[in-house]
Amino acid sequence: MIGIIMVTVSSCAYRRDVPPEEEPDSRQQPTPSVEQPREDKLAKSEQEAVEENINGFEIEDDLRITEATDREEKNRISCLSQQQKIALLKNIGSKEMNTVLEQYEASLPEGLNDSIQYFEYDMDYDYFLITNEGGAEILENPVPDATVVARVENLDKVSLLQRLEGEVFEDSTIWYRVAFENGNEIKEGYLHSTEGTPRNFRFDRMQDAINELREQVAQGALHFISNYKYENGVPPQEGDAAVDEYGYRVYHSAPAYEQADTDSEFRYIPDGILVRILDETDELYHVNVPTFNGDFYVPKQYIDPEVTLSQLNHVIVVDRDQQNQASFELNENELNLVSYTLATTGIAGDFSFVTTLGSYKSIQKRERFEYLESGTQDIAGYAPFAIRFTGGAYIHGVPVAYEEQDGEQVDPGLIESLHTIGTFPRSNMCVRNFTSHAEFLYNWMDSVNGAVIVIE
Repeated sequence: MIGIIMVTVSSCAYRRDVPPEEEPDSRQQPTPSVEQPREDKLAKSEQEAVEENINGFEIEDDLRITEATDREEKNRISCLSQQQKIALLKNIGSKEMNTVLEQYEASLPEGLNDSIQYFEYDMDYDYFLITNEGGAEILENPVPDATVVARVENLDKVSLLQRLEGEVFEDSTIWYRVAFENGNEIKEGYLHSTEGTPRNFRFDRMQDAINELREQVAQGALHFISNYKYENGVPPQEGDAAVDEYGYRVYHSAPAYEQADTDSEFRYIPDGILVRILDETDELYHVNVPTFNGDFYVPKQYIDPEVTLSQLNHVIVVDRDQQNQASFELNENELNLVSYTLATTGIAGDFSFVTTLGSYKSIQKRERFEYLESGTQDIAGYAPFAIRFTGGAYIHGVPVAYEEQDGEQVDPGLIESLHTIGTFPRSNMCVRNFTSHAEFLYNWMDSVNGAVIVIE
């Protein structure tokens, strides 16, 4: 129940009747944040492959939500695949009572090739996330008293076909025509806009972000900030603030000064973020930071001039707003989509931080790393198939909490999925994936010539 309440609180903040008229700018420049914790309370470890607690909510809460949802229905409702969705759209029309406002028939943008290599969770590009705490009923027509076609639970996802006007309900006439698979049967119906929120894979924005980075690399090798666990020095800090006004955390970061003077104003620039060295003084590198869309001065100990990103082969793009991600392979002038799936990013809290925006170097791969229990130096569990891209933040599989048996910690084994993946931020900095997808990325990713981009 605690877990369900937590998800509901998060969900309510995201519910909306109608999709916004304007979407946020795809550029990486972050805006000031007022939601971040003021104090860094997380227990830290200097041990190799041991990190802070990576969960914004206790992983047991996610497991309880998943188990409760699995018990609700034997034949789980799921999204259609992109191929099923395309075939269905060819055969449906609008009903006379409906005024169709938008038809969801997204396709890959020009210049992006379908080269999918991961097939475990095949879903279409546009989907509807159920955020109503009590679940929802899919109706035969867009009227409140229509015949019920099927029932969906909180955090379920169904395919989007159309946005339209129907009968008024809760002061809104906006409905969504949706499709889903139940067992081996494909069905369709209508959900009112108050039952959830539309989501999609924004491949056009991902492509733009990759092309921007590709152009940067074409101009010459990029360097990156290196200060994992303060290995190259603790940056200056004003007061006890855990983050700066833009939401970037003190821990794992370097100072980025506005002038070539360590007494000048500064902001934090996190471990892993890509920069271009423009010039240098005796103690500082003058760098351009594409993520910040500006030039800064960084003490030399935070950049290794011998380690660069000089060729871009593999890129993972995480969409923080939509809670999904995709991975891409670059080949000469081609851009190939090799996987796309749901994801869970970090949430700001007393013991957690957001996954920060930006373009990062793929720094390190670990088959697993362990994490601490909050407030202690005790190992709580581990995360499998991890790719570190900034500080202690990784793209990884479902976290596993150790179980205690006869006074000893026991590994209960890998967990493939959670019902909360792809819904709302629930981790601490990290990007949580289905474990099979994390394993795919772990084996696929070219760490030397790879990058991770986080967009909004």
